[in-house]
Amino acid sequence: MTHATVIDLMARQRDIAGADPGEGAVLGVIPVPETGASLVVVGYLVGDTGKVPRPAREIEIDRDSRTVTADGAEIDLTYREFELLDYLAAAPGRVYNRRQLLAAVWDRYDDAGARTVDVHILRLRRKLGRHAGRIVTVRNVGYKYAG
Repeated sequence: MTHATVIDLMARQRDIAGADPGEGAVLGVIPVPETGASLVVVGYLVGDTGKVPRPAREIEIDRDSRTVTADGAEIDLTYREFELLDYLAAAPGRVYNRRQLLAAVWDRYDDAGARTVDVHILRLRRKLGRHAGRIVTVRNVGYKYAG
């Protein structure tokens, strides 16, 4: 990366400063010695609300009040259903197997009760209605949240 490119990035950073916070801003450029490459650090402004941001803004998970809202209507979830949805939605696209979900949500570290995860996923999908497709089954592996 040349010196001129770094200057262009810094100018872009000033342009982004007044833009929408979701677009990100270049925070720094770090040259990597002996490679001719550079590491560009980009930052995003995130509000301190306790809510997990969703790109479509159709489903809101508020950890502080432990509520889930879909299309403006609050969904009544049990403790485990909320924990399961919150855990999956915290890393959209990441696939979790049943054992990982049992450990994270139920604090169980054995394979006994793996069907419990399936039953809770089924109930959660029913309650999410038209948004049920956001919880995706990865065949022979587990589940993921498709944000």
